[in-house]
Amino acid sequence: MSQRSSRSERRRCPHGTRAHPSPARDPDTSQAPPPPPSLILAALLGSSLLLGCALAGSASFPAASALPDARRRPDGVAIDPASTPPQPVNQADARDSVVTLRTPLGVGLALDVVAEFFKRVITEDSEALSELLTRDALAIQTGSGGQGQPPSAGTWWEQRFRRLEYGKLAGEPIYRESEVQIFRAEDVLAAPHHPAIQPETLDDQDIVIRVPIMTARIAADRLLGDEIVVWLRRDGPRFRIYRLLEDFQLQ
Repeated sequence: MSQRSSRSERRRCPHGTRAHPSPARDPDTSQAPPPPPSLILAALLGSSLLLGCALAGSASFPAASALPDARRRPDGVAIDPASTPPQPVNQADARDSVVTLRTPLGVGLALDVVAEFFKRVITEDSEALSELLTRDALAIQTGSGGQGQPPSAGTWWEQRFRRLEYGKLAGEPIYRESEVQIFRAEDVLAAPHHPAIQPETLDDQDIVIRVPIMTARIAADRLLGDEIVVWLRRDGPRFRIYRLLEDFQLQ
């Protein structure tokens, strides 16, 4: 019985098919990833710094006692200082070498002064009115025939404020801007608008504005002339009233 069982076991396990434990495989070092480039670059930089520090010697600076005793001279300066520009003028000759020209003022600024003048007349504010006048502003009465010295424009309107009530003009149309006439210096020189305007005294940037008055009377009170000629002169960046021409007499 024992021999048969051993034979049967041999039949179950054919020859050459015995199981043996597989040997352990060694890791393949040829498949390992290379180090990153940043690591290589850091290593190269580190070695360069170490080599540079080893080769470089200690820095030496001169002591204060070793510096020269000669007094230091100041830095160079410009030999010819910049010249100041000439005073601005309204016009210049082509033969002038260096000039400074003023930019002409627009007519709109002159019209604004005229509008502001009538506003301050209505409020009877003589102090505010004087701000619109030049220092030598005159009020010329055209109906007087040129007799006597014309009064100062500021003084003339102060007298009118004391005698008449200009507040009555509030809310009334005094003039229409579309009806005013504007003359520049060259226009007045070609055809003088009024005999009281002397062409020889006109500046190049003067403006003369003729204002027809719509409301000269309130009831029986005559407050303004039928027209007022406003002669404006430039004063820096603005216009001021230089002459006021009006046919008006205080009663």
